[in-house]
Amino acid sequence: MRAVVLREVGGPDKLVLSPNTPNPVPAADEVLVRVRASAVCGRDLIDRRGGFPLMKLPTILGHEFAGELEAVGDEAARAGFAPGDRVANLHRPACGECPRCVGGEELLCERAHQSFGHTVDGAYAELVVAHHRALVKIPAPVPFEDASTLMCTAGVAYQALASRARLVAGETVVITGASGGVGTAAIQVARHLGARVVAVTGSPAKAAALAELGAHEVLVSPDGRFEDDVKTRLGGPVDVALELTGSATFGSALKSLRRGGRLVVVGNIDQAKVSIKLGALILWSHTIAGSASCTRQDLERVLDLAASGALRAVIDRKLPLRYAAEAHALLEARAVFGRVVLIP
Repeated sequence: MRAVVLREVGGPDKLVLSPNTPNPVPAADEVLVRVRASAVCGRDLIDRRGGFPLMKLPTILGHEFAGELEAVGDEAARAGFAPGDRVANLHRPACGECPRCVGGEELLCERAHQSFGHTVDGAYAELVVAHHRALVKIPAPVPFEDASTLMCTAGVAYQALASRARLVAGETVVITGASGGVGTAAIQVARHLGARVVAVTGSPAKAAALAELGAHEVLVSPDGRFEDDVKTRLGGPVDVALELTGSATFGSALKSLRRGGRLVVVGNIDQAKVSIKLGALILWSHTIAGSASCTRQDLERVLDLAASGALRAVIDRKLPLRYAAEAHALLEARAVFGRVVLIP
């Protein structure tokens, strides 16, 4: 098969197309997926630079994909999968047996060691092997390209806003990094939950598109210091902040909150440290939480929203698989609105 292989960490040039990569073979509890679309995420850039210390090398990146099943192991077949099924993936397969899984906390699974692009090969390839518990069937109306993006954008946003932030109708949320894949999905998810949405971007060129996507207010803040603008524009602070950038905007996101407000961190683009004044945290009774990935139920929910037309996958462009390095360069230059999708 053709695959884009990362043999050593570094710049985008380290992503090299290999035309004769051996086809993977699924085990009894796995399936073989013919990849029809593989989305490129900001995490892929971090992985490529060596930000995940346990990543195997060489590896094939790509933890967001959609495709058709070509081969199905016996255990996967008993779980209800068959050749021809259209599927999208979760980040990793929960075991379903550990105390966390039994307690309904599958995202905290103690045995979920498989991670696409980290410990097992991902989907910058024509074929990928996946455990059946890492897959969800795609509704017929949803194209492969859209489905490939929804887990790590809308699914992640739904988990962060509905479960972690407990955002409810009538509240106001500020979303940093709003023009990225998670940001464009989070605007729509927050609107679906009945919230008022303030989108923050560093690019004036992206402001109009964010408003068209459903943001009630759009703040352009190249320096990441927007808390005064939030309060001026809205007449006061917000209930929830969704932090999708990291250190560059974390301080302003926290300062934008009302007393008792909630901040949920999903993005960490530059991986720099942040400082927090504990006295202010105590005085203002703020809650700061991390949020990673999404549950099977989250992904099924956003796929259904997409199938009904209530949610739109925002795709900046589609590129052939051999242009994976160019896709990474576009993301690093912040020249993308939504997701870039690779087509094998």
